[in-house]
Amino acid sequence: MATKYKRGHSWYLQFYDEKGIQRRPSLGQITKAEAEAHRIAKERQLGGVRSAAGPLFADWVEEYCRWHSQEFPASYFRTEQIIRMYLAPLFGATPIGIIQIEEVEAFKHARIGKAAASTVAKEIRTLKAILNKAVEWNRIPRNSIAFVKPPKDTTAKPPHWYTSDEMNLICAVTPYSPYFSLLANTGLRRGELFQVDRKRDIGREELRVVSEPGARTKSAKWRVIPLSDRAKCAIDEIPPGHGLAPPVTPYSLSRAFSRAVGEVGLAGSLHCLRHTYCSHLVMQGHHLAVVKELAGHSTIRVTERYAHLGPDLVRAAVVNV
Repeated sequence: MATKYKRGHSWYLQFYDEKGIQRRPSLGQITKAEAEAHRIAKERQLGGVRSAAGPLFADWVEEYCRWHSQEFPASYFRTEQIIRMYLAPLFGATPIGIIQIEEVEAFKHARIGKAAASTVAKEIRTLKAILNKAVEWNRIPRNSIAFVKPPKDTTAKPPHWYTSDEMNLICAVTPYSPYFSLLANTGLRRGELFQVDRKRDIGREELRVVSEPGARTKSAKWRVIPLSDRAKCAIDEIPPGHGLAPPVTPYSLSRAFSRAVGEVGLAGSLHCLRHTYCSHLVMQGHHLAVVKELAGHSTIRVTERYAHLGPDLVRAAVVNV
């Protein structure tokens, strides 16, 4: 699309050419009506007002969500939540091709005061991905917010994990104790817990995590997890059935964990049980490459968050001058 603005006594056009390069030619000291005529002519030259504006955000995200739920079923719930809670209320009535950078920057700065920088960055990346897909599918000629940068996360702290004593406290106050114990002793993601098939995936000494259409893992990779004695006990305590998940929604299981840790004066979320598994593996001396495979991390960089827990890693790095 093309826009016009005035600086001093002169009017200017602003648009992106066919190569995606921003142009701002001067129209000179003309009237506002003449400047608007130039803007409309440029719109037509670029492909038309309608094609540049595209569909309304609310209409496009319905189509985008249908695609995303099939392409990324393991992470779709979070994308849908971001769209429903934050993006659709603000941009729903706006054509996707004319969402302004200033609007997105204002949204970003307003959210920074209410959520962590990493959370806001995820929301901005989601919005940009929605518009990128619209460009890819020829709904709009370009992504108008392509140059918006997500906020930089300046926080850095180790993942939150639990000791054996803390796990005992948590499991003592909740009816979901076998499920929480299983997660802490296998490193399963919440979604993976709800996908396990007892007959197919559980052996005498191992648990297999498979990725398949409609039930893929986050990294889209399969892996085998050796079962410890505590993991086996947890499986035995779970009522028999087709799977291992409790008869509640994933959201309800997360809320139950939050209530349990609150009752015993601890902090953290259900995902901290996965951190607990990885942390204890590293503290027991297992190589990071082994931890990566057992946890199903996409890259070793993810696993390196636990490197500081390795035995003697820090104590051995001393200097005597």
